[in-house]
Amino acid sequence: MKDTALNAHYQQILGETSPWEVSEVRLDVEHLVNEVRLTVQPDAIWACPQCHGRMHIKEWRTRRWRHMDTCQFRTILEAAVPLVECSEHGAQTVQVPWAEGSSRFTLFFERFAVQVLEACPTARAAELLKITWDEADGIKQRAVRRGLARRQIVGLKYVCVDEKAVGRGQDYVTVVTGILDGEPRVLYLGDGRDEAALNGFWEWLGPEACARIKAVSMDMSPSYQKSTRRHCPNADLIFDPFHMMKMLNKAVDEVRRQEVVMGTVTVQAALKQTRQMWLWGEENLPERHAARFEALKDSTLKTARAWRLKELWRTFKRCVDSDDAHAFFHKWYALVMQSKLEAVKKVARSFKDHLAGILTLFKHGFCNALAEGVNSRIQLLIQKSCGYRNRQRLKIDILFHFGGLNMDPVAAQ
Repeated sequence: MKDTALNAHYQQILGETSPWEVSEVRLDVEHLVNEVRLTVQPDAIWACPQCHGRMHIKEWRTRRWRHMDTCQFRTILEAAVPLVECSEHGAQTVQVPWAEGSSRFTLFFERFAVQVLEACPTARAAELLKITWDEADGIKQRAVRRGLARRQIVGLKYVCVDEKAVGRGQDYVTVVTGILDGEPRVLYLGDGRDEAALNGFWEWLGPEACARIKAVSMDMSPSYQKSTRRHCPNADLIFDPFHMMKMLNKAVDEVRRQEVVMGTVTVQAALKQTRQMWLWGEENLPERHAARFEALKDSTLKTARAWRLKELWRTFKRCVDSDDAHAFFHKWYALVMQSKLEAVKKVARSFKDHLAGILTLFKHGFCNALAEGVNSRIQLLIQKSCGYRNRQRLKIDILFHFGGLNMDPVAAQ
């Protein structure tokens, strides 16, 4: 029996659905399903979305969409949708106002699903929403496509470029992070860590936007440098302090390993189980190691000398300007060259070759720190998901969670 009041009630819930309107509401108490049927007005005229010419109906197809639950009842919308034909643009399925494209979920359900997916892993979200994992993943992919289509890069002046290991062996993605509205946003993900991986971002950004870039922060990768200089000739290169400290820590550890192999029994005993001590900053050393390390750091060990040079470099960031930093570097470089520690000298020579990009840090006061924070969150995402076998799904998830995209499907209506 037709319940006019109930139909009107659900019409208000669904909002504007013209030329369809609610014609019947069927309640299945046994299966906790509420089905809302919509029918199209008989005098509806269909126009081609491209040429706006009148289209003729070829056939009708019944489709169903999952909507927001009504109390504990799963709500399903059902409607006959015409397949229409334009003489110029061919056959097309009419777009309904309450759902997007070929999606089997309404816009309001997808909005809620996106919020749930942002808060928890896909498997858990699918369980809460009572949909399959594939359906939840499809909602996520549509959300990212929607967000990327809406994204407008306005006022982008500073960019961070970093690599992220995503699998076994030499498996990397290039992560480009930009500062938009004062927040770090993942703007682009390229496969690999070569020049081509970064070229894709500059080509996507366009020459006009590239010309507005003031500085690009990165490690000392020749590939990234070459790509940036080619597409952004006006931008300053900033070599990230985090990667420089990483290079020095690696050199200190190499000195320690060589000393363990070549040193006396006394030296080997002194260095036993000290690897992590030399890599910590002095202020971060755990209290349980303080007494032992106090004796080691001032010793004549080669590792101790390498560590003192590394700690001295950490004070580089206290320089007040580029001139002060330039003077500091040359004093530090002279000490390293006198140290006879080849591993540390190799790093110092690399710093000297890239000195202009190192000093640029003091001009812009900008580095990869924000990008490293995003990378840490990406790593946590990978760990929570127990890894990704599909590279494309990883990229979708990164953009979904860290792209700062406007993914609300209702906002477009």
